[in-house]
Amino acid sequence: MYHSERQMQILALLQKEKSLSVHRLARLLSISESSVRRDLAALEELGKIKRTYGGAVLFEAPEREVSLMYRSSQKIREKAEIAGKASKYIKDGMLIFLDASSSAAQIVPYLEGFRDLTVVTNSPTTSMKLGELNIRNYCTGGLLLRHSLAYVGSGATDFIERFTADVVFFSCRGLSEDGVLSDSMEEEVQIRRVMLQNAKKKVFLCDRSKYGQEYPYRLCKVGDVDEVVTENV
Repeated sequence: MYHSERQMQILALLQKEKSLSVHRLARLLSISESSVRRDLAALEELGKIKRTYGGAVLFEAPEREVSLMYRSSQKIREKAEIAGKASKYIKDGMLIFLDASSSAAQIVPYLEGFRDLTVVTNSPTTSMKLGELNIRNYCTGGLLLRHSLAYVGSGATDFIERFTADVVFFSCRGLSEDGVLSDSMEEEVQIRRVMLQNAKKKVFLCDRSKYGQEYPYRLCKVGDVDEVVTENV
């Protein structure tokens, strides 16, 4: 198991338990206590947890600053299911936009079987995963948001405007009861708006935890997208 995978599991466990000892984490993850301590030190340096005597507690970040690592540890099964269903909209030779959401990142493994794809993303993490699969991709550059690991700002939006995508896969934090898609980060909403404007087909990846949620920055109405893909119930 890679360090990053262990750290995401630790965050997921702390989300459930709020606090855990090094000994219990070692047992739950089937690793040594020294490995747990190293992972906890790395997570504390990132501001995700606070170490205590013999263990750790989850650091509750401000509402608008939910980290990519934390989001990637949540709803893993649901996001993978959604990504698999969304992959039916992909064809050989397409140019695809992927935003920096953890939901869009789940699509990457499904791209491996297609030929001659080009992906444009504002996520350096997603770009690296695509490179590992030898999938041609462009990463926007721009101002990197520390918590979401997303490039934003005029450098990122200007880069996206150079392309017309066959399809964009994107997500956001909320889908209100009256059909408004919204997010807590204005900078990421701006990037997604440009992706939507420059894509022929718009596919919204939405696990059911987003239903009924409202955030300050409005992205669009659900009627503005072509497809809403969610998990089975």
